[in-house]
Amino acid sequence: MQTLRHTARAAVVALAAAALAVGMAAPSQAVTQSQELSPQDEPQVTRLANGALQATLPEPANAPASAASLEAPPGTSPGTDVRYWTSSHSYVCDPGQVCFAVPYNGGYYIFKEASAGTYGLSNWFGSGSWLDNQTGGWSSSIHNANGSQRQCLQRAFDPVVDWEPVWSFRIRTSGC
Repeated sequence: MQTLRHTARAAVVALAAAALAVGMAAPSQAVTQSQELSPQDEPQVTRLANGALQATLPEPANAPASAASLEAPPGTSPGTDVRYWTSSHSYVCDPGQVCFAVPYNGGYYIFKEASAGTYGLSNWFGSGSWLDNQTGGWSSSIHNANGSQRQCLQRAFDPVVDWEPVWSFRIRTSGC
């Protein structure tokens, strides 16, 4: 089941990357582990005229996966270029950035980064999104607790990411 889920997710990411390459919006067909998304709740990602990506996310789950996330908001180490909380379910990822949405307290924390490096994560729970809108040959990847790579994106997006097994992300100047 785990392999099937990763294979299905890889197919969605590949189709999304192809759609972005030609400038089209790419709706997700991915599902969370606990429920299927209804059509009005499916995350949507659209490329804007200026090259930015706009993500529209579903209403986040009210109950976080852990009581710890109620006490401390999600964070990174070192800190990212931009981190903010929003009750809006839409955000923009500008060209040259990697952007993440992490559900928290009825909204989302949005993280935006443009610098190469490895970033440790704290209190990232639930399902969010990951947009890699970097230019050139740059890529980004997410990693398990032991440092092994879970997934890598290059100018693509994953509209539904389960953050609970992810411990870090990496931005590099080369491809996946």
